[in-house]
This record gives sequence, structure tokens and C-alpha cells, in this order.
Amino acid sequence: MQHPDPDSPRTRSVETGSGRLRGLDHGTAFSFRNIPYGEPTGGGNRFRPPRPARPWPGTREAVAWGNSAPQVVAGGSAQPLSGWYTQVETLSEDCLNLNVFTPSLGDARRAVMVWLHGGGWRSFAGSAPGTDGAGLAQAGDVVVVTLNHRLNAFGFLPIPGDDPRFADAGNLGMLDILLALRWVRENISVFGGDPGNVTVFGQSGGGAKVAALLAMPAARGYFHKAIIQSSSGGMKILEPAEAKLVAQELAAVLGVPRLDGSALQAMPMQELLAAISRCRSYFRPVIDGRTLFKHPFERAALDAGAGVPLMVGCTDTETTWYLHQNAANFSLDRSQVTTRLCRFLGCDDAEVDRIVAAYGDQSPGATPSDLLIAITTDQLFKRNTYRMGALHSAGAPVFAYLFDRATPVCGGRLGAPHTSEIPFIFGTTRAAQGMVGEDGTLSATTRVMQQSWAQFALTGDPNNPNVPHWPSLGAGPQPVMALGPKPVVRQDPGGQARAALSNLPRYEYSNSRASFATD
Repeated sequence: MQHPDPDSPRTRSVETGSGRLRGLDHGTAFSFRNIPYGEPTGGGNRFRPPRPARPWPGTREAVAWGNSAPQVVAGGSAQPLSGWYTQVETLSEDCLNLNVFTPSLGDARRAVMVWLHGGGWRSFAGSAPGTDGAGLAQAGDVVVVTLNHRLNAFGFLPIPGDDPRFADAGNLGMLDILLALRWVRENISVFGGDPGNVTVFGQSGGGAKVAALLAMPAARGYFHKAIIQSSSGGMKILEPAEAKLVAQELAAVLGVPRLDGSALQAMPMQELLAAISRCRSYFRPVIDGRTLFKHPFERAALDAGAGVPLMVGCTDTETTWYLHQNAANFSLDRSQVTTRLCRFLGCDDAEVDRIVAAYGDQSPGATPSDLLIAITTDQLFKRNTYRMGALHSAGAPVFAYLFDRATPVCGGRLGAPHTSEIPFIFGTTRAAQGMVGEDGTLSATTRVMQQSWAQFALTGDPNNPNVPHWPSLGAGPQPVMALGPKPVVRQDPGGQARAALSNLPRYEYSNSRASFATD
């Protein structure tokens, strides 16, 4: 366990239900890191439901980040554009830990915001520099919690057979999150938080986790509001037949006729990760009749999340995140765009021509690359995210947004890419400078985002003095708050062109994003 440097901020101790913690006093906020909410998940606990962490004797140091969940680490953690978001700590199956950030300790009963990190069910961590919760806690006067849970096959591997020990193996990551929410309910008052006012929020894969929680009957009552940011494939989880194919593929990679839970428990972590890296399947939650019963936002699933206020939205040009590594992607010709869209959308040339024409009518001066970005952003993110909001609005207030602050990095060609709203919510623009750049809009945009998110967590309504009146979704035109340094309400921005995609299947994780990012 690391100890604070003598020159670091002062320390402060609290008493939780599991034992005493010593965290950091930053002057404007307190942080308590690497708090175990569950037992280690290796050995005989691998592929089994999480167990609450055992109480510890004495005082536990809570000043350094904890381990990240086992995952295949890609090369993006060192890139300025993404490292603030993708950085992980030491990988270990002792990874069920969380972090708490609060502006002050005591019985203030502030709104609580629980962050679920992105990475599409398979990667990243709650300890990334860009999601340090101290700034949001201080500016929003809220208590922020970030957490780690099991990912990829370690958290979402449906193991066939009738061994009851592994009956929940397909949804362990969701059960981990539920256990973390239980810890929050039992302990957050020590940090000045209100266990009766908890908001879950997440971006990308984290948004899909929020969607799954809304459909999870056992999670009802553990949170009271929800924010889904830039969710792509979150409307669909694995069906049993699909889950069977996922298990079969991993078995084939391992060279065995069928997965065996006991044998998988004995396999070294790195050996299993190597096998996971060779799988094309997308490990994610499964409809198992135990934890999850329907896809998120299906009628029965809507009942589980009924009455929970929701905020949903996207960034304006999400897919420049996937295109940025090759500058040539921003100067494509029409034939290149047609080829890429045929692959990604699964359409023939004629259908793609019809779609491109609709988007061209909406934006007459758009280049072929502009049209590729608009169409793929709508198909990959906006269609599903805003559809979630429309469906949920039948049973609870829903507020929609579009983050449109354009970043000046990469010559300004990225617009508002995937993840670019996050540093403004957390107040981590310095850590994420490689994404947000430097211009005169940073402080104003941060103020808008932090106050909107914090006000929604407090009341279920994001309206605050930094934005014009923000209407909730209802029948008829769909009001969307365009968020940036100067927010403005727009009616269904881009909706006329997006309607050209309405006869296409909605995006699912099985669709390859590389199909539009390369020739």
C-alpha cells in the first residue's frame, strides 16, 4: 500500500461500516481511493458472484488508486487525445474497488453521483485522470463515486452447463456494480452523501451499463436518477442463443470442446487474457432469467426503470474519435465514402446514395468526409441514444442534450468527438488538454456542464442559471439542449437527415467500427 508523500495534501480519516479509512484533504475536496467493496475475484471466486469485502482492522490507507480489472490493454493510454480516458492501473483480479470524492465530510446529505466508466464492457477503469471526481465534487457540491468492476470474459462469460456455481457468470460485471451501489447505500452518509439521492451516470460503454441497470429489477431502489452519455449498442444485450456462440468461440480459441468453469478458474490470468484477445465476440451482459430478463427499454424492462428521471445525449461529431489517427480520413472523395458506408451500414450503393443525398440536402456545403462523419455518428450513437430517451419518457422525465463545443486540437477538424464532454463534467480539462485544447471557452463550458449535471443529480431536472430553459421530452417536436460555452435549445437537431436511416437496423456491438474508419 502506498503512503502519502510528505509534501502531498493533508490526510483525513473516516469510519465506514467496513473499517477506518485515511484519505487525502486537497483543500477544496477530500478523496478516498481504492476502497474495497468486494472480495478478490480470482481463484475459486473467478466466474462467481461477488462477495462483500471483509472488514479490515486498524486504518486502511486510501490515498492511491487501486488495481484495474483484467483487460487487454491497447496502445491508446499514451496518446494525448485519449490517454486521460484510457489509462489503467496494475491489472489484477483483486479489482473490486471504488473511490469517493466529497467537498466536506459529515452529515450534509449531498446528492451522490456514481460514475460508470466507458470502454464497451471490456476495457478501462474508474481511476483515469480525466474522471478524477474531486473537481466535480467541489464545483457541484455533490459526492462523486467512481468504481471498477469485472470486464470482458471475466465479467460477462456465459458458461454452459448446470453447475450452480457459474449460473451468473454472464452478468458478473453487473452484479459487481450492484454490490458497489449497495456499498454506497450503506456507507455514503459518512462522506456527506445522501443514500436516498443517488444518480448513476456513464459514457459510451458506461452509458450502456446505466441502460442495463435501468432494466435490472434487482437494482431498483439503489439509484434514483440516471444519465446516459453517448451510448452506442446499449439498447441490446446478448440473447441466450448469442451467448452460446460467445462461449463456443472462446472454447475454440482455447482448444477445448466446451468451457469448463473449474478449468477456467485454474487458468493463469494472463493466459486467459491472451485467449480473450483472439476472440471476435463482444462480451457483454446476457438475458439469463436471473439478473436480466429483457433488453433495455423493451416494455418489461421499462417497468424496472419506471419513474427514474433520465438525461441522455451525445457529442456532435462522435466518430471523429475513430477517424483521427489518419488525417486522410478528413479529405475523402465520394467513392471512398460510399464504399465505407456500404460496409458499415450493410447497404448497396443505391441505398447509400439516397442516404448521402438526404444529408447533403441538410448541409449543402458538407464535404464527403463531413457526410461520413455525420452519417456514422447518427447510426453509431445518436439513433440509439435519443431512442432510449424517447422510450423512457413514457414513464419519467427525460432531458436530451447535444454537446457541440468544437475542440481546437488536430487543426480543428475533429469537431466535438466521442468523450470530449467528459473533462468539462469532471473539471479535468488540464489533464485532458490533448482532447480539449486551449482556448477561451474552457471555463464557461466547464461551468455549464458541471452545474447541469449536478443540478440534475440534485433534483432530476438539469435547469440552472447557466442554460436557457431546458424542456423535457414529450409528444411532438423533441427539444435538445445544445451544450457548449453558449447553450441553446434546438428542436431535434439533424433529425430530418437522420430519418433517412430509419429503415436500417439499429447499431449493435457486433457491427465493426473499423468498417468506416479505413479503406
